[in-house]
Amino acid sequence: MKKIKYLILALTAIVFAACQESNGDYRDVVYISGTMQKNTLRKGFEGNDEVPLTVTCTGKVEAPVSATFEAAPELLEAYNAQNNADYVAPPTDAYSIDDATVTIKAGQFVSNEAKLNIADPTKFEEGKSYCLPVRVKTDGNLLEAGSVLYVVFVPIITTEVADINAKPFLVPGFRNNEKLGHLSQLTMECKVYVNDFCHSNPYISSLMGCEENFLLRFGDVSCDPDQLQLAGGKTGAPSWDKPDKGTAHAATFPTHFPTKKWCHFACVYDGQQITMYLDGEPMGDPVKATGDISLVWSYDYGTSYGDNNGPFAIGYSAGGRYLNGRVSEFRVWNVARTPAQLLNNICYVDPHSEGLVAYWRFCGTDEQSDGSILDQTGNGYNAVPKSGKASWVPNHKCPY
Repeated sequence: MKKIKYLILALTAIVFAACQESNGDYRDVVYISGTMQKNTLRKGFEGNDEVPLTVTCTGKVEAPVSATFEAAPELLEAYNAQNNADYVAPPTDAYSIDDATVTIKAGQFVSNEAKLNIADPTKFEEGKSYCLPVRVKTDGNLLEAGSVLYVVFVPIITTEVADINAKPFLVPGFRNNEKLGHLSQLTMECKVYVNDFCHSNPYISSLMGCEENFLLRFGDVSCDPDQLQLAGGKTGAPSWDKPDKGTAHAATFPTHFPTKKWCHFACVYDGQQITMYLDGEPMGDPVKATGDISLVWSYDYGTSYGDNNGPFAIGYSAGGRYLNGRVSEFRVWNVARTPAQLLNNICYVDPHSEGLVAYWRFCGTDEQSDGSILDQTGNGYNAVPKSGKASWVPNHKCPY
């Protein structure tokens, strides 16, 4: 028993000595409120708006602690590199930091508020992603990890959207286009609001792509009508104009999606793997894949463009399988877009962005006299109505 007692005492002495040698700093620290969870804040705004800024201490302060907020756009380059993003700082006359110096009063944890004001919303250009790093300086014990808040500005856009219940669109310009048969990278993205899923055989609601080749859709006889699928997912075909001979990477995602809710989907292929995203966040694990993707072939009989060679389609596949829902912001890229780019461009992207192959906004003003939807890129890939024109729903606010 004595031996055990002496052993415990010896171990206690060792631990005590180790703690002394570590010279750990156990003082309370000050940080920008909220940065312990995440140091990026997304701020949606319409017109003039503001972001409250405070600092927090991990314990009650015995004497007043002062802190001052300041804009730090010079930190943005490193932030972009770390997050694979392309943010730009807003013009200095687009914002102001008012009441920049704040105080944590004695006996309290949190300071009074400073305000980051959106002083001139017209300075935020459509198609650009804006971020402002805000740094704090304090006479307290500053926690370096919580000393900067990155404020991402998200303008809220009001637009029309298209309701395409059983009124799909075809993109005949993709057919037999060899440059679209050798895509070493690909991003397909769309913003969708489902009115109702298909509850009868084959239980499929098509979003965009090429049947039995590379198609995004809801449902199948093998899953529920409200589950998202990548059908085909074929890469590495020996012939660009017969991609049905490629290696399939079909995937069904376990999430069950609701009706009457907007979702942004993106399928990204970087030449090594295929990743599906929901609102800029990955859905499940990536699927390893190699070889080119072709968007020129679709198993789609009964179209005016030839049997077994139907075109890329929106809201349609295999002679039907329509989408009953609203659509907006459909795009095809020949590059792999990053999560930050997907998230920051849900509502709009510059039509002249590098790698953008085709862009159908479905915003009402892009409907042509024949009912087709203009390809905003100028590449000529207009989406042609197959059976009637879209109906337009006004006053949609994006994001969501």
